[in-house]
Amino acid sequence: MTARCLFICTTLLLFANGAYGDGTFQRTRDGRTLIWNNYPRRDDEATWSGERDSNGFATGNGTLTWYRVRRAVVTGSNIPSSRGRAVGAIVVDRYSGRMLRGRFDGPVVNVDASGRMFHGTFVNGTKANDWVAGPLPRTDQQLNERVSRSAVNAQPPAEGPPRFAMAASTRPDTPATSATAASTPAVAEPEVKSRMITDFKEQTQAVLSRVGDATGNFREIDRLDSVQELPAAVSESVASLVDRARDFRAKVGYETALSECRSETETVDALSAVDQSTRNIAGNDGSAANSGLTDFLKNNPEPTVDTQRPLWRYLTSMQLLCSRLENEAEIHLQRAEAFASAGRTADAIREYQEAYRTFPNPATVEKIRQLQRNSLGL
Repeated sequence: MTARCLFICTTLLLFANGAYGDGTFQRTRDGRTLIWNNYPRRDDEATWSGERDSNGFATGNGTLTWYRVRRAVVTGSNIPSSRGRAVGAIVVDRYSGRMLRGRFDGPVVNVDASGRMFHGTFVNGTKANDWVAGPLPRTDQQLNERVSRSAVNAQPPAEGPPRFAMAASTRPDTPATSATAASTPAVAEPEVKSRMITDFKEQTQAVLSRVGDATGNFREIDRLDSVQELPAAVSESVASLVDRARDFRAKVGYETALSECRSETETVDALSAVDQSTRNIAGNDGSAANSGLTDFLKNNPEPTVDTQRPLWRYLTSMQLLCSRLENEAEIHLQRAEAFASAGRTADAIREYQEAYRTFPNPATVEKIRQLQRNSLGL
């Protein structure tokens, strides 16, 4: 492609996006699905639980979850390769409804970061009316997942859910009632609560089964190179389940969640630990994996039901391996520091490289880079 053709194509693309203001299509975290973002920001990421059409656009019913990525702030010029590295993500909003070519079209339910629920109508990806507190009326429920009743007097966010343009904001003149509704979980009707509990248990079991398949039925780990990052679709199902668990606890109350679904909520935490630790190891950050696994097992040393035992054995085997390798790497790190203090740079680099081979760690990589720069007089 010539430079002129590239310029023309780029201009046309920008013009097409400009027709909808500042919005643009972007891909979901797994890179497979296109969805519309009315107000794109650099740290926006999203997952889509539904299907996609032949052109890759989100289609049909599902839930769109928006995340704000937190990135490491690195100053100076010592670690250029890690600048802007993502270190985590927080959920901003969830929208459930029907997609048409990547845009919501029809009734949509929004659950914000604090668990408050609103509903409205979208046309071609844009809000067509005010947000209304609470779930959709029964006649408008065209969603994949069930939504429970919420406090109807809850106050919508000051600017409304951030991803989609609003016709206006509704602001009830009852701040005291709104504050109370926002600080306490909504009391669901008995039938709705029972359905929520059943759905949560079923989803937890389904995701547990998917993670089991992806890990060889939670085969115990004896080598770091045998640890595989969860497939993108499975990782997204874990993230969706974590969001669902948080929303579930907020709606039915923590006491009810603990009494009715204790094993399920523990399983969700364990699956999240699997997802995070396997990503850390795949990203050559064994220390982060070991730290996360140690914290989880410290708080959850034993499974509460027999069906959890394979999952707990998998996590325990990974943590024990990480701890053993970290101790072995520490011997090489101590030797490297001694060599560096004695001015034996080549020997220090060799020991640091051996430590990294034994137990990958970004801090060790930086030690190697620093010594190499110093040796070159940079």
